[in-house]
Amino acid sequence: MLNDKVLDNQAIPVMIKIFAGFCLLSAIFFLEHDASLANKIPLLVIFIALVGMPHGALDVMMIARLTQQSESMSGLLAGFNHSYWLRLFGCYLLYACVAGVAFSFWLVFPSTALILFLVMAVSHFRHDWQGFGGRLMQMSLAALVVTCPACFHADAIAEYFQALFLPDQAIPIIVVSMQSIAVSAILVALYAPKELSFSRLLVIAVVGISAFCLDPLLFFIAYFCSLHSLLHTLSIKDEFDLSWPQLMCRIVPPMLITLLLMGIVFELVPFQTVDTQWLRVIFIGLFALTIPHMLLTWHFQSATSPE
Repeated sequence: MLNDKVLDNQAIPVMIKIFAGFCLLSAIFFLEHDASLANKIPLLVIFIALVGMPHGALDVMMIARLTQQSESMSGLLAGFNHSYWLRLFGCYLLYACVAGVAFSFWLVFPSTALILFLVMAVSHFRHDWQGFGGRLMQMSLAALVVTCPACFHADAIAEYFQALFLPDQAIPIIVVSMQSIAVSAILVALYAPKELSFSRLLVIAVVGISAFCLDPLLFFIAYFCSLHSLLHTLSIKDEFDLSWPQLMCRIVPPMLITLLLMGIVFELVPFQTVDTQWLRVIFIGLFALTIPHMLLTWHFQSATSPE
């Protein structure tokens, strides 16, 4: 998924510092201002658009690279061998269709979709922690990031889940399950390594303290934008050997298209309040885009990795 060159032992502490610094700033905002949804949603929209969205916009580059490798295309795209541009259009169309199906799936089966989203998030965020022990340790840290806020802000998370169309009877079960997973993740992270290093203790402490101090939405902004998205963007920049201006040129067009689609979805999703509407657009939209994003990243990794 992510380049080991980006996630070496020297790069990771820098990312942790960025994450910790962003959490500190978020905590200051949280303490100094009204913590209502009306204040948190604009922050979420701004940071997702400016920092979180670019790492997903880089999918177009992976699609272009895969399209050039006709021999790596699946049987589904085998019929598009007439020209490069036709194959490229077919890949974009497939990506959009998968996202559309995922979005519709959430509206019909919100509880199942949320559980799937949380599982995918753990699997995807695991790659942010390369260099922190083996796979079990990485999965534990990723699970801690995803579920830890439920230990400190269960009521707030329940309200968010309700806004995302989850039935009332399913919400307590999911929240309690998240709390149980968080405790299990801490125990595994503490006892799985043969030697518990200071860096591991520091990471667990940073995640736990941040989850305690920050509202779940602010915690999500802090992690997704300041750590996960940055790591993925740097990985793709390194993979394609791009300068920062070249990277920006490739990011801006798909970002604008995504923002346009967000506006369309904002009008189509059942309306309650402006803040609730943006919450739905962002998180259901993230779920819809995460499905093809992860499938594409997995395929790109397998298609471009050496035999």
